[in-house]
Amino acid sequence: MPTRVKENTVLGIAYVLAGTILFSLADATGKWLTASYPLMQITWMRSVTGLVLIGLFAIVSGRIRQLSTRRPGWHLLRGFLSAATIFFIFYGLKYIPIAEYVSLTFAAPLILALLSPWLLGEQVSRESWIAIIAGFIGVVIVLRPTPDHFHIAHLAALGVAAFIAGLNITARYLADTESALALNFYLYPVNIVLAAYWAIPGWIAPTLIDWLLFIGLGTCATIALGCFIQGVRYAMPAKVMPIDYARMVWMLALGYFIWDEIPAAITWIGIGIIIISGIYVVRHGKKSAALEVTQETRAGGL
Repeated sequence: MPTRVKENTVLGIAYVLAGTILFSLADATGKWLTASYPLMQITWMRSVTGLVLIGLFAIVSGRIRQLSTRRPGWHLLRGFLSAATIFFIFYGLKYIPIAEYVSLTFAAPLILALLSPWLLGEQVSRESWIAIIAGFIGVVIVLRPTPDHFHIAHLAALGVAAFIAGLNITARYLADTESALALNFYLYPVNIVLAAYWAIPGWIAPTLIDWLLFIGLGTCATIALGCFIQGVRYAMPAKVMPIDYARMVWMLALGYFIWDEIPAAITWIGIGIIIISGIYVVRHGKKSAALEVTQETRAGGL
């Protein structure tokens, strides 16, 4: 388990802010690659890169023993959750505007808070319930299930949020016995095996530039996870995790400058409701000590 470090809120915020930038770059790179490569190939490449980088870090830093586990069955379950999450990430990025995609993934804290009373035994205040309900109203506004707007990829993006909540819940169960390194490392083996089944038959040989993009995607996302872990080691999650919503700014900018995407006025309303509700739940929800070592399952980019 990671040792406790002296609290430094400014440094924690800096780490999380860096993580939001890297996650945004990873998502934008993933969206770019979906135009030329099968989703399963991108999923496989992302997972292999993450596994290799975390494995190398464990070896170089002398933390290989932290990869030992007492609960392989739980890691297998988390592996399936991770596989679904990563595939849905790229499916959502491929088919819907990047701002709508990321705003729906921000429903993860709302879903986590919604499930906490039943799965974690954590109490949720009346004010938090109001924020959760308001947040899901924002989700409906962004989804807008009308023929001229709705795409199944909107549900995929919401699925990303649900699976991230599931990864957080299982990580809380495992936090007492499993290291953050192990919780990250074992996310990928199942996905590598599953994705290879579909990726290999339809494999498209990447160009040199695209190889660099694939590696950059996995590297940015993996380092971003590390930044979030460091961020919540230096400061309480309630103080630093709202900074994650800065990703919306970066994603809006990338969507505009690369794909000329401008959200509709009603989408802005839904995005605003989701962000405000999510920030309230993160800042005022029940603080779990285990949460300090489970933010490696943060979303935008696993």
